[in-house]
Amino acid sequence: MSDFKSILSSDYALEKQIGHLLRRAYQRHTAIFQKEIPDIDLTSVQFAVMTAIRKLGTAPIVQISHETAVDHATLRDVVSRLKKRGLVQIVQDKADRRQRLVSITPEGKELIEATIPVAKKVTELTLAPLDECERIAALHILGKLAISDS
Repeated sequence: MSDFKSILSSDYALEKQIGHLLRRAYQRHTAIFQKEIPDIDLTSVQFAVMTAIRKLGTAPIVQISHETAVDHATLRDVVSRLKKRGLVQIVQDKADRRQRLVSITPEGKELIEATIPVAKKVTELTLAPLDECERIAALHILGKLAISDS
């Protein structure tokens, strides 16, 4: 690959742009997730939300949104679908009637526990084209990009 300055100064090449490459990598990861995860109705976003709820315990939607980086409108829809499947439950906060608290059900916990080992395999398959050093670098770089506020 050319050096960074030549990428920026040359004609705009979509296939060399960070947004395009991130989107393509995410599409590949999502395809691997859907192929490997045994529950065909569980999306990667639903899995992330359930994993966050498992970690947080009973939590308000706003806290789950912060933990998962899923916007409120999308999160409400995801939680509603998970509730319909009996994987989470929603109750009104007794201290603040405006808040809705979400927790994982025993069925949801069972699904997450069964899915986590497969999700680890999905990560391995996603990173498979990279050697070990590149895997560490990729995760480090993506971690920095994910939390940067500039």
